[in-house]
Amino acid sequence: MTITKIPYIDEEYQRKVNEKYNVRPFVHVKPTKENIPTVKVDSLDISQFKDGSENFESRKKLADQLEKSIRTYGFFYLTGHGIEKSLNEKLHAIAQSVMEIPEEEKIQYYAGAKTTDEEDRDKYMGGERGNGYKPKGYWGMQSGVRDAICHYNLRDLLQPEELKKHKQPEIVTANLDSIITYYDYIHNELLRKLTILCDIILEIPEGTLWENFFKIREGDIERSGFGWGRFMMYYGMSSEDEKKTKNTWLRGHSDSTAFTFIYSQPMTSLQLRDYYTGDWKYVDYMENAYVCNVGDALEFLTGAYFKSTIHRVVKPPQDQQNHRRLGLIYFADPAPYTVIDPETLDSPKLKRLGYNKPKEWEKITFGQWDSDKDRFFGKAKLYSAPVEEPTPVLIYGRYNERWHQSDKEHLKFSQNSLAIS
Repeated sequence: MTITKIPYIDEEYQRKVNEKYNVRPFVHVKPTKENIPTVKVDSLDISQFKDGSENFESRKKLADQLEKSIRTYGFFYLTGHGIEKSLNEKLHAIAQSVMEIPEEEKIQYYAGAKTTDEEDRDKYMGGERGNGYKPKGYWGMQSGVRDAICHYNLRDLLQPEELKKHKQPEIVTANLDSIITYYDYIHNELLRKLTILCDIILEIPEGTLWENFFKIREGDIERSGFGWGRFMMYYGMSSEDEKKTKNTWLRGHSDSTAFTFIYSQPMTSLQLRDYYTGDWKYVDYMENAYVCNVGDALEFLTGAYFKSTIHRVVKPPQDQQNHRRLGLIYFADPAPYTVIDPETLDSPKLKRLGYNKPKEWEKITFGQWDSDKDRFFGKAKLYSAPVEEPTPVLIYGRYNERWHQSDKEHLKFSQNSLAIS
C-alpha cells in the first residue's frame, strides 16, 4: 500500500505512449559461468520484521544481523522485501525506453551541463543530483577518460507539489503511477524498517531516526525526509579507454546518502573495497534481492560506527561483455536540516563505545554535505590522475570519500589534499 498520492494516468494514453517509445522487457545478461571470487556479504530477510511490542525480540535478532554488516562492509543483501518481481521488470522496461530516447530529445531534459566541470552550482543541482539526464561523458576519470554512463534522476517523487515543477519526458510522465508506487514502497516500507533496526542497534527509542529525519512530510521540504530514484545505463567503454582506466567503468566512491538500494542484477561488475584487506571484491548476484549500502550521512550520524563503503563498477567477465548494464537505484536521504554528528542521536551505545564527533569535523547539516560533496565528484582536476584514489578533498573537516580499512585507525591520504569550508 502506497502512502504518496499516485497520479491518475489514463490507461489508453499510457498504452499509446509506451507503444511509441517501444517499452519492452529489458533482457539482462545471463549469470557468468566464470569462477570469480566474490565477497561474502550478509543477507537480511526483512519479511521477518514485525511491528508491535510483542515482536521486539524478532526485531532485535534482525538488528544484530544488520549491525555486523553496516559496521564493517557497509553492504548487505535485502531479501523478503515484498516488491513483486513483475513491478521490478516493469520499471526496468520503462527505464530502458527512457535511456533510448534520441540525444536531440534528451538534451531538453538535461539535469545540468554536459560535463561536471561546466556546471554552475549556484543555479542548479547539475547532472549528478538534479532531475533529468546526466549524459555520457559528464564525469572525468583516470588519464583524461570520460565516462560512458547515462542516467536519469527522478527527484521529488514523494512530494507531489514539488514533482509538478519538474519537466519530464513523455515516457516518464505516462508511467509516473508505476514509478511512484515502486519508490514509495522502498522509502515508506523498507527504509522505515531499516531505520527502526538502526534505532535498536544504537539503543535509542524505536522510531527516532524515522520520525525525526526520514519520514516524508508533504509540503515541508526542509523538515521532510527525502529520497530520489535513478535509472542508470552503463554502455561500456572502448578498449583504449578501458586500458587507461584499468577496466573501471565507474570510479570508487562513497554515497553521500544514508542508505542506497540497488536491485541486484546478474552482470558481475559491482565491486566493493574489502574492509579487512583493502582489496576490491566482486559483489555476487542474488536473484530478486536488493544490494544495500550505507552512505556518508549515517556514517557521520554515528561517528563512523556505521561505515559508508567505497564501491565501483568495472568491466564484466568475458562471457558477459557487449551487453548493457541497467540499474534501478534509490537514494534515501535524511532531512536537509539534519546535523550529521553523533550528538544529534544521543545514543547510549555510541557514547559507551567512544564514538564521538572528531574535533576536526565542523558542525554541518546533511544539506550542506550533500551539496558540497556533489561539486567535486568527477571533476577532471581531481579524478584524471592514473591512480586508484582521486585527489582527496576535505569538506568541513571531513574527507569527501570514505576509504576505510580495519587495520587503519585513520584515513591515509596524500599531502596533496584540497580543503574547503
